Amino acid sequence: MLEYGIRQIITNPTLITKADEIIKLIDSRSHQTRAFVLPPNYAPFVEKLAREIEYRNWAREMKNKLHNSNRDNLDDIMEIGRESMQEYLDA
Repeated sequence: MLEYGIRQIITNPTLITKADEIIKLIDSRSHQTRAFVLPPNYAPFVEKLAREIEYRNWAREMKNKLHNSNRDNLDDIMEIGRESMQEYLDA
């Protein structure tokens, strides 16, 4: 894995375009990792990982909605039940 500072990439962008291995971009001031740049041959792995992350985020969101809406759903079901019972009695 190669490591470059952001300024190095700005002054010499071919460091990215000609790289054939993963590049770690470091902020020279804070010494924090800011990004990873992957060559095109990693595309299938990245796409699979992105799909997995999207699915996990979706599943977590659905779980939270289900958990948060259980009470609302129960109230809705009770209201539908009351309306159905009233329609039956009115018929």
